[in-house]
Amino acid sequence: MKLEKITEDIIEETDKIIKKFGPRMAGTKASLDTADYLYEDAKGYSDSFHKDDFYIHKGAFLGWINILVLGYIVGFIFFIFKLEIVTVCIAIVSIIILYLQFIRYLPIIDFLFPRKKARNVYGVIEPKGEVKRQVIISAHHDSAPVFNFFIHQPKLYGLRVTGSIAFVLIGLVLAIVNVFIKNDILYYASIGVIGLGVLLVAQMWFFRSNKATPGAGDNLASTQIAFQMGKYYYSLKGTEKELKHTRIIFASFDAEEEGLRGARAFVKKHKDELLKVKTYVLNIECLYDENALFFLTSDINNSVKLSDDLAAELVDIAAKLNVKTHKKPIAVLTGGTDAGEFGKIGVEATTIMGMPWSNDNRSMAYHTPNDTIDKVSKKAVEHTINIFHNFIVSKDQE
Repeated sequence: MKLEKITEDIIEETDKIIKKFGPRMAGTKASLDTADYLYEDAKGYSDSFHKDDFYIHKGAFLGWINILVLGYIVGFIFFIFKLEIVTVCIAIVSIIILYLQFIRYLPIIDFLFPRKKARNVYGVIEPKGEVKRQVIISAHHDSAPVFNFFIHQPKLYGLRVTGSIAFVLIGLVLAIVNVFIKNDILYYASIGVIGLGVLLVAQMWFFRSNKATPGAGDNLASTQIAFQMGKYYYSLKGTEKELKHTRIIFASFDAEEEGLRGARAFVKKHKDELLKVKTYVLNIECLYDENALFFLTSDINNSVKLSDDLAAELVDIAAKLNVKTHKKPIAVLTGGTDAGEFGKIGVEATTIMGMPWSNDNRSMAYHTPNDTIDKVSKKAVEHTINIFHNFIVSKDQE
């Protein structure tokens, strides 16, 4: 395997697609056209190639933010008029929506948003002999909306987001206390605290932009890793290096940035096939920094368990290749990856990340207009390919 050549092809093709289609927010023509482009390309190096259309409600995933802001302000107004019980009810509903829609990635408020078509694309490469296992190499081709908080005062991101949620919780507690304790000093002090929170919570309305990022590092370069690896394994057909018992599926999901809706649609449609044969999912995200590579052992705000054994095996392979990696769970309030949808049904899955994954220390390109091809780490791409390839070859020899 010529790592440098494959890496250059990945960088070149990623840049080409971005220049051709631009930002690719899920539910837009640009994202659908990108999927079609990938599909046409995959025809040249797949035993079978597929497009799966599904529907999303565009903007719903982060819609809880607007509800939280409106709920807090309206609740504050009711509190001023001493209708504390109404404030309590509004706050509880807002928090439930936050928990289910964002923490658990459930489509609670999706029906409030416009229905749009999205498109997954994947290719399949069959082994020479009987299929004993299948490896899915995956990423997503849709790009994220620009997060304004990562552009303006990014160091305050954690305070602005976590602080806003904290004020909603504080407001709920104060409203409950005022329901049961009637005291003027307590009441006016509560107005002061909740009113102060309006200043922080209200700015959450501007958390995201209507514009999308170029999405090179998050996550088109990762899609190209999956597809270029597929091309490599297809080129081995008829040679001594052809995989003997391992099916390769290289996939690019749409609508990851809309709450993993593409991976969810794929798992729902292909659940029986995923469980019929031993399946490993090697998902890829955000390869900005070769010195910050790690594998996830949990997903979706730490609510879904991924494969600790798979992550550990990949870390061991990396160590033998002199690549420094580690494994760790995802933190609450930092989101999720497509691997989580596979983890839900018990498929062995993990995601390799190439940047610090915390709200205070992510790449400066992440979810910004600066997410261009020059921000992708070529070394991180090489390391990812090398680790995955050695894993696949090792499994095929079992």
